[in-house]
Amino acid sequence: KSLAAELGITTPRFWQVRNHDDLRAAMKTLNGPAILKTCQLGYDGKGQRRLAPGDDLAAALAALDSDDAILEEMIAFDSEISALLARDQGGAICHFPVTLNRHSNGILATSIGPAPIPDRLAEAAQTAAATLAEAVDLTGLLAVEFFVDTTGQLLFNEMAPRPHNSFHWTIEGCATSQFTQLARVLAGMGFGATTSYGRWQMENLLGQDMGRVPSLLAQDGAHLHLYGKPTARTDRKMGHVTSRLVD
Repeated sequence: KSLAAELGITTPRFWQVRNHDDLRAAMKTLNGPAILKTCQLGYDGKGQRRLAPGDDLAAALAALDSDDAILEEMIAFDSEISALLARDQGGAICHFPVTLNRHSNGILATSIGPAPIPDRLAEAAQTAAATLAEAVDLTGLLAVEFFVDTTGQLLFNEMAPRPHNSFHWTIEGCATSQFTQLARVLAGMGFGATTSYGRWQMENLLGQDMGRVPSLLAQDGAHLHLYGKPTARTDRKMGHVTSRLVD
């Protein structure tokens, strides 16, 4: 987030938190709802806690069990989108279509790509992602997640230098998937086309969804991917299913 802010990319307000005093000072300054997040190993809703003025801050920090965290203001947002690009060893960049995401209980539920959003938003997300990739001299893939607030403003959330869950739809939905593109970049083969074959939806399958597998296998046009995890647990990502949406 600090890098994004330094590069002029809008972020929610945030404060570094290493101890109780940091957290108390940040909550006093913000004086409103916030999310306390670990800086490492946070995923699928884990490693974060919602806070409001008057909450027990010591208990919240203890529950997080981290001395490397941030406090971030709670954003009223209309949607969440993500951008994905590939950057080769020479600095050339190739973008994938932007994706629209929906989360449930902090876990990505569905992704739709290409996102049915205004072109200006998609272009702004791709421009910000390229700025970040160039700043870190990335070779490979970079996925960047954004909030779109109620005024239509784009706000940086987080980034990941790897294939991303929200772009699993590219396996069936694009001429070149995110995984193939990464292999091409690392092998110096040049970019594959990222043209999409219409609009697609990817739905994550969690442990509690595994009973749907037989019906998904029988569903025409459903592309089922199971990850081979030995134990199905509640809210554990076990696979995903992708299907083309009818325009």
